[in-house]
Amino acid sequence: MAYRIVEISHPAEIHVRDGQLLVEQDKGTASIPVEDISLLIASGPGIRMSTMAQTILADNNVMLILMGKNHLPSALSIPMVANARQALATAKQAELTPQMSNELWKLVVTRKIENQARALSILGLDGAARIFQLSEQVYPGDPGNIEGQAAREYFQFLQPGLNRRKPGPLNSALNYGYAIIRSAVARSLVIAGFIPALGIHHRNQLNAFNLADDIMEPFRPCVDLVAVGMGAPSDQLDSSQRRDLRQVLENAILLDGLEVQVKTAIEKCVDSLRDAIVNDDSSLLELPIVVPTKLMSGIRE
Repeated sequence: MAYRIVEISHPAEIHVRDGQLLVEQDKGTASIPVEDISLLIASGPGIRMSTMAQTILADNNVMLILMGKNHLPSALSIPMVANARQALATAKQAELTPQMSNELWKLVVTRKIENQARALSILGLDGAARIFQLSEQVYPGDPGNIEGQAAREYFQFLQPGLNRRKPGPLNSALNYGYAIIRSAVARSLVIAGFIPALGIHHRNQLNAFNLADDIMEPFRPCVDLVAVGMGAPSDQLDSSQRRDLRQVLENAILLDGLEVQVKTAIEKCVDSLRDAIVNDDSSLLELPIVVPTKLMSGIRE
């Protein structure tokens, strides 16, 4: 199973030969088995990759993120995987009823807000009780937009005065980390046979990843824990800070009572979403519970 997250941040020629990703730079050539890679991040100018290399990566289910200004994501490509489950998952997804969508969204929003409360508690910040209280006010479809209210209050507890719409050190870290989570969710959705553009709540016709934006919500506090724990990064994230944020996928989280890595929880969560939709039973959806950040065994690029 692919498990490595690779970032290329210096000028390079990228090729794929004999199952190996070759990164040619002035200091030499690095070689990594393509089958080991789940995510490739190209960050910085002077990185050249042929369409053939990109096609081979896509054929091996490798997702590609292109980073632009301040190392923030500017483009995301996902492999279009054909599998035996795709037709059924796609058909059931297209037939999803408003009632089922609303039930699923309630579960997602409730767990997201609960995890925000847990994150505040883990970080030793005020507001955990208040945010948890809001999680108990979510109804199917979240008609009262409790998610939005909780987010506004949560980020003020996380960092007083924080405006998520303006550039800033913490926002740089959050945006980078959220991009990592989003890409991992999108990749798992495609592998499971879903169309990521068809969301259960997000319905933006200009967004190719509506469903990924739905399912990533309970995982966002995983990034928050790392971003705040890093201290005060600069607007321009350095390589060490980006490494710590990439490591989010290898940190611990609880799913169905077991401690697993975040990337494993994402895969299991997506599989459970498929079961829930195919069987028209929202109770089959498994959602994560955040725990204190700690690194688990795995590769650190």
